[in-house]
Amino acid sequence: MTTYTRIAAVEKTIQVLRFLADQREPVSGRAVAMALDLPVGTTMCHLVTLEDQRMVRKIGEHWELGDGMAIFWARRKAQLEGSIARMKNTLTDIGVENNG
Repeated sequence: MTTYTRIAAVEKTIQVLRFLADQREPVSGRAVAMALDLPVGTTMCHLVTLEDQRMVRKIGEHWELGDGMAIFWARRKAQLEGSIARMKNTLTDIGVENNG
């Protein structure tokens, strides 16, 4: 069995996204760095890269989650709804009463 190595940069990116998700309002890059115990330069590199992909959004000198994150959720929700519809159809095809 192959064991794969975790990518530290991806883990840092996820830390940044989770931190922003927990905030009630936009926060500065410095605040993100301090909260995560990361260098400010590293944090800013992650933030601007995420901004390029609309995962975060810059408001003045502060950051918050961007619309790109919502697109992932909407797609996942659509996938789950499609799975539910397929299962309901299967139940109907095999003669099981579907009550919801």
